[in-house]
Amino acid sequence: MTMPRIVGVLSALASIGIAVVVLRADQARHARQIQKLHIEQQQMHQRIWEQEMEMARLRSPRMIRERAERLGLADGKNLPNLAPPPSVDD
Repeated sequence: MTMPRIVGVLSALASIGIAVVVLRADQARHARQIQKLHIEQQQMHQRIWEQEMEMARLRSPRMIRERAERLGLADGKNLPNLAPPPSVDD
């Protein structure tokens, strides 16, 4: 093998090696970002679930009756049947 061929082959191998390292670093960065977003998504699902449970608790007839009594709006016996407000869908 001649010297120019050896230099060419070594240059090609070095270029391939550098490309592999760059791609692996980029892949690791994207994997960390995906993991971070996945954790954030889980936290948002948990927060939504907690807020839905709080809404259900506050919409219960017993809670409405208790709040009305506390505010002095009714004695708790003559309250009309209140339907929950319509849900807001985005």
